[in-house]
Amino acid sequence: MFIKKLSLEEKPQNPTLFSLENTAEKKENSKIVEEKKEVEFIKEINLTLSNRELLIIDNENILNEQREYLSNYKKIASIYYEELGIIISTEDKDFYFPLNHGGLLAKNIDKNLVVNFISELNIKFISYNFKVLLNLGINFKSMYMDMMIAYHLISSQTKIDPIIPITEYSKLEPKDFKTAFGKINIELITAQDFSKYLSATSIGILAIYDELNYLLKKEDLYKILMENEMPLIQVLSLMERKGIEIDIQYFKNYSLELDKELLRIEKAIYEEAGEEFNINSPKQLGDILFVKLNLPSGKKTKTGYSTDVMVLEDLESYGYNIARLLLDYRKLNKLKTTYVDTLPLLVDENSRIHTTFNQIGTATGRLSSSDPNLQNIPVKTDDGIKIREGFVAGAGKVLMSIDYSQVELRVLTSMSKDENLIEAYREEKDLHDLTARRIFNLSDTETVSREQRTIAKIINFSIIYGKTPFGLAKELKIPVKDASEYIKKYFEQYPKVTSFEREVIEFGEEHGYVKTLFGRKRYISGIDSKNKTIKSQAERMAVNTVIQGTAAEVLKKVMVKVYDVLKDKEDITLLLQVHDELIFEVEENSVEKYSEILADIMKNTVQLEDVKLNININIGKNWAEAK
Repeated sequence: MFIKKLSLEEKPQNPTLFSLENTAEKKENSKIVEEKKEVEFIKEINLTLSNRELLIIDNENILNEQREYLSNYKKIASIYYEELGIIISTEDKDFYFPLNHGGLLAKNIDKNLVVNFISELNIKFISYNFKVLLNLGINFKSMYMDMMIAYHLISSQTKIDPIIPITEYSKLEPKDFKTAFGKINIELITAQDFSKYLSATSIGILAIYDELNYLLKKEDLYKILMENEMPLIQVLSLMERKGIEIDIQYFKNYSLELDKELLRIEKAIYEEAGEEFNINSPKQLGDILFVKLNLPSGKKTKTGYSTDVMVLEDLESYGYNIARLLLDYRKLNKLKTTYVDTLPLLVDENSRIHTTFNQIGTATGRLSSSDPNLQNIPVKTDDGIKIREGFVAGAGKVLMSIDYSQVELRVLTSMSKDENLIEAYREEKDLHDLTARRIFNLSDTETVSREQRTIAKIINFSIIYGKTPFGLAKELKIPVKDASEYIKKYFEQYPKVTSFEREVIEFGEEHGYVKTLFGRKRYISGIDSKNKTIKSQAERMAVNTVIQGTAAEVLKKVMVKVYDVLKDKEDITLLLQVHDELIFEVEENSVEKYSEILADIMKNTVQLEDVKLNININIGKNWAEAK
């Protein structure tokens, strides 16, 4: 952690801040100039830790007794939810609303009563993961600050338990669920015990507000939280609650197809091996490959020979057919178990799947998806396309997919100010074609082959992801020497990309973090390491963060704008975000209208310097048709 903890009495020092928007103003050593900004530490919460009153509101009469106090409370209060109930903490009181307690003696208050009551309050609420409260149906008048996202912006940490920032930025030490209750049956936990457990966390959320609020402003992250991340919470909640419909029978039929194909591959593997064995047993597979068949590259571990993907890919490159068959088997089996067989089990009564979008799931700022992960379905493979065919529009509706064309390459173009890249996009040339001509020494009159263009496309994107010559050689299945030459020629064609990457790396070396175009910060561990391997990896991470993180923030800004424009419309709904793609469900007679509206939003909400953002719009009855 690079952020220094402050005592309430400590006066803040003047921070130094960095923005890649100001790359024109540099020192002679090419380090990007930082702006100095004074931020005053303001204490907004006077928290009482002793003699607090804890009230359990388990019926309407008690709720009405406390209505006046909470309705007239105008200061900051925390609200927090875990599986059994909701708690509200003011400066000196805690109010617990039991919702889902089990057991014969359990008393729960009606959830709709609580939801409507909280929705009426004018309290400036802070919370730790507002989205789960929105998903209960609460319509907050004021979502003041989400401390989960605040801490994520400050620390670059992902998958954060509230106890981590509470113990880091206060003297409080609340217990986690396992420590508090052990292995007890959740139905046996009383409202009295759970309210005490929950209040410790809720009080902790209040306790860290002042310091995190100060740090956000000191580190120039407050604007990102308030303008980008806080408005996005409502958008993601609506997307999660709406879900996307799937064709259950389609997936059942496809599962049978995959069963047949897996059986065919199994038989082919057994023929190559000369016997039947458990393909899913690493030990048995290792013995077959490296003992019986005596294949090369047998890396032995404590439990036997390694049979991971890298080992099998190496064997495949030597021409061993059994390795190719095993890779095909694993790929299809994973698709079947992860998506084809699992998705139909996750639908609601309307055959809709509800994923969870994670705002703090990645350090770059990209959204992630889980339970199930709908962002990780293969895009280019036939099997990935077939899975997308199972995601369908409702009756009288279509799916509309709008995705950015090469958004990360356009971000790189804008931030690097490379003239050749700028010219290519300004004149709407085929960037992959131009790169192919350079690396393969082709004249303007010579034709670029499909294979050459594919290689150039891989190289263009490899620069963003910091792929090494070794990594590129492996992907293209060419010698490392040739891959090095391709990368060299790329940087000769686009020289300012080199200087841009060097500026990002130098700034990271000096400050320990890098920032996106819009100001998101990520700490880069190992960027000042003496170990060349660690440092090289950290440098690639730094460059990738700036480009990918900026592109991610473009999408977030667009999603917030889309919500503002469409929130009262009943004939269109935003369902999914898959990195640079947004998927909508639209009534068929409204497609033309919304195609124009959404195209304008996606092209013009964010305007990059020197390069325009372009989009592709596709319509279909299922996701595959709309891709």
